[in-house]
Amino acid sequence: MAAPDSLREARLLARNALARAGKLAFKPVSSAKWCDVQRSWTGNLYVRIEHDAVRGCTPAMMRWWFENIGRTTTWDGEGFDGPEVSFYHLWHHRDHEAIVPTSAESTGFTVGTYCRIMEQFNDFHEKIGVQTFTDVLDDQEFTFTVKKWGLSVVRIVHLYSIDDMGMRFYAETQVGVDIPVLGWLINWTVLPFIYSKSTAENWIRHNIEETGRSEDIIPLLYHHYNRTNNRRN
Repeated sequence: MAAPDSLREARLLARNALARAGKLAFKPVSSAKWCDVQRSWTGNLYVRIEHDAVRGCTPAMMRWWFENIGRTTTWDGEGFDGPEVSFYHLWHHRDHEAIVPTSAESTGFTVGTYCRIMEQFNDFHEKIGVQTFTDVLDDQEFTFTVKKWGLSVVRIVHLYSIDDMGMRFYAETQVGVDIPVLGWLINWTVLPFIYSKSTAENWIRHNIEETGRSEDIIPLLYHHYNRTNNRRN
């Protein structure tokens, strides 16, 4: 994790770029089409969000974003001549701390590899520091799992597709261990201390804010860097 001073500077650079572009405000929780938190009889917790349409984005852009989320850019809200700022901080300048792919060749998430995510929910609630394993990443779905004690305890699914308003985006977090008897015991007695309903509510707001930010930055960065790459080729 970055030192406090460097993290603060990185967040301010992202905030300044967004403010200069007139894109600082987050979408509110009320923008989502619906949200849902449920716990099954086995103790598994399901947190679901059907997001507002992500305007200007396509599934190909979303895939590119997840594959490149560990990169930096010189976009300063007006042009591409500013200081280096991370994609991850632009996606959520308040809550995101760092994203670190474990593969030296990777610039973000890659199927079959691990990635370290560090963030917090809603300014200061629920510090998160997990290592994720990417199961699926294509033009329709991005899914990763988090393991503890050698068991898969969290699975986060993102589904995206084109609709009349832009891009449809659905996110679902599944928290729980799916093994007989012992899984139920862990789900009911241990996991609530790691990922509670309060955590779920904080995640909903955070996820709506970062997903809503997508339409402000992803099309712009996607088109800029794809044009640059095409010119080089």
